[in-house]
Amino acid sequence: MTKKNKMTNFFINAFYESKFRDNLFVVKAGGKIIEDQKALDNLIANIRELSFHGIKILLVYGGGQAMDEAIEKRGLGIKKKDGRRITDKDTLALMKEVVGGTLALSINESMARNNLEGYTFNAVPHDWLLAELRSKEPVDYGFVGDIRGASKRAISRLFKVTNFVACGCLVTTDDGTLCNINADTIATELAIGADADKLIFLSDVDGVDIDDEIAFTITAEQIPGYIKDGTVTGGMQVKMENCLKALESGVKRIHLINGLRQDALYKEIFEPVGPGTMLFKESERENYMNEVEAQKAIGGAKA
Repeated sequence: MTKKNKMTNFFINAFYESKFRDNLFVVKAGGKIIEDQKALDNLIANIRELSFHGIKILLVYGGGQAMDEAIEKRGLGIKKKDGRRITDKDTLALMKEVVGGTLALSINESMARNNLEGYTFNAVPHDWLLAELRSKEPVDYGFVGDIRGASKRAISRLFKVTNFVACGCLVTTDDGTLCNINADTIATELAIGADADKLIFLSDVDGVDIDDEIAFTITAEQIPGYIKDGTVTGGMQVKMENCLKALESGVKRIHLINGLRQDALYKEIFEPVGPGTMLFKESERENYMNEVEAQKAIGGAKA
């Protein structure tokens, strides 16, 4: 790296460190990332770098692929409705093993390999979310919960002593019933409840596909139309519904990126034009363009 590039990177990092220090980012990582040791180590290494810049990270992880494979091996049969898993008693027991056990330990191991300080939980801390079992009508989802709110005070209390917390997509109700909740939904509700500065979804796709191209930006105002005309369906529809709720509830920016790409999280935060899709309200567009111009002015623009 040349001396000029080193100075450029120094000023870029200083620019973003001043902007993001003490910010809270909620990051949701899909099961394919957590299950892939190379991708997981890269993600944890990126989080460690962000923590050095004073950014607090709350990682929520799912276990979609691992659960599907485990269910098939047990002969339980995969049951989903509109992109959401139907969770009977046997499926919930398996989630305890996979999400609460294997994947939680994988994150813990990666934290050790990458020297990242923090806490890993196999379920969301019980005082963080107010959850209840979903009604059996019109669809009986079994042990699937709905979230009625999040406690900013409880979340903030833990982040006073650490910059990193990870938790799986298992939640307990007030009476101690364990339930499965879509990891995207958990991340969304935690971001809203904690007044997070960013909500970031990591999956195995590059972003949101609109007319066979990955969209660079999407506004909250466009999302209902994409859902209505079938541009986004299934799991991506669930994600878009969560994004819309988050944006309308005060989260300013949401990023959808491919977590299997090298340094995807770090690049999304510290480059003016990230590798995925950014979502914001139309009223936030001017602020974003001003940031891009500011970084271009210090030599950070990418060709």
